[in-house]
Amino acid sequence: MTAKKIKFVSVILLLMTVFVFLGDFKLFAQNRNKSTTKPKISYEQRKQQRIQKLYEYFPIFEEWEKSEIYPYNDFIFLSDFDKNSVYESFEKRKLLINRLNDWMGVRYRLPGRSRQGVDCSNFTSIIKQEVLNMQIPAGAANQATLFPKIEKIEDLQFGDLVFFTGRNRQSNRIGHVGIYIGNGLFAHSSTQRGVIYSHISEGYYAVRYRFGGRILRTDIALLSKDFRNIRWNLG
Repeated sequence: MTAKKIKFVSVILLLMTVFVFLGDFKLFAQNRNKSTTKPKISYEQRKQQRIQKLYEYFPIFEEWEKSEIYPYNDFIFLSDFDKNSVYESFEKRKLLINRLNDWMGVRYRLPGRSRQGVDCSNFTSIIKQEVLNMQIPAGAANQATLFPKIEKIEDLQFGDLVFFTGRNRQSNRIGHVGIYIGNGLFAHSSTQRGVIYSHISEGYYAVRYRFGGRILRTDIALLSKDFRNIRWNLG
């Protein structure tokens, strides 16, 4: 075989090797994408997944969904419940849970105040309006000034607002708000995941918790005030 033919054959073999390698690489990449790409889930599936976290901490809430009978003595921790709280009414407690579950899975949007997207303080504002038929302004920092403070996590009770500093570690400014359920669980609109239930012991929240705020029956008049001078589009 001449040198020219040998060179030609070598080039052909090299090209065949390259093609085989590229084919194997493409197959590898396709298989890798299949294994790493999370399957898309519907809004309803996402909503139900997040509600399950509530049921894990409070199985009794799932029982409510299956029965029209609501026990007055619904949780052990309510034995020391503040009777001045607007949530002393068990009907209000059940309504709050229903409304929170109904919003689970809605995406985060700043500013947002609808099912298409909602930020943290507009979420708490909407929920309080739907449950108490009263308005509180948006803006986590605004809401933090409206109600009696609850300094310790262990003193929080059902329905309290919970306030956190923002992502700036050097600032004590309130930048996030949620609604406390009990046993460390609270509902909020997370910037990364939208409306979810989270536990207050989780890293970000444990470090940045500032205080809670309790809506009392005597605050009803305050909630009825006109807040037109306060911005509604703050997170």
